[in-house]
Amino acid sequence: MLKNAGKKDIKSILQKVLIAFLAVILLINAYVIVAQVLFRVKLPKVFGFGQVVVVTSSMEPTIDAGDMLIIKSQKEYEVDDIVTYSWGRGFNTHRILEIEGDTMIAKGDANNAPDEPALLSSIEGKVFLKIPKFGHLILFLKTPAGFLVLTLIAVFLLRFILAGIEFR
Repeated sequence: MLKNAGKKDIKSILQKVLIAFLAVILLINAYVIVAQVLFRVKLPKVFGFGQVVVVTSSMEPTIDAGDMLIIKSQKEYEVDDIVTYSWGRGFNTHRILEIEGDTMIAKGDANNAPDEPALLSSIEGKVFLKIPKFGHLILFLKTPAGFLVLTLIAVFLLRFILAGIEFR
């Protein structure tokens, strides 16, 4: 009898932790969507952290196309930092080669020539973490098929949480 009570307590705690985790993820995603759609923020950040998906091979072998990067805003940047910065209508993630005054020159590790000079204020953040190949999943989830898969997973998890069915 006591063993079942202990299992129910653990199950209850795990369910509450899962619900809290999903609620935090939902709130972060809601913030990101609102920032992008209503306020036209190109790269929303939460507590100074943002995420980008690498779509080119300009930083190979350090960073591959399909990697997801977590970037962090900083007050100052240094030569050799790998940073993501606004460039035209998108972003570049390249290594800083030179800083002079309020401008910098960056270059992709696999590129032959450096980029045009850019303002330091265009830097969104320094690469904090690289998650190899995870960007492929993120890009897939932005497709109609990916959205359907994500919705089905959410419904499945919600059903188990609300119904109190044990995961086995």
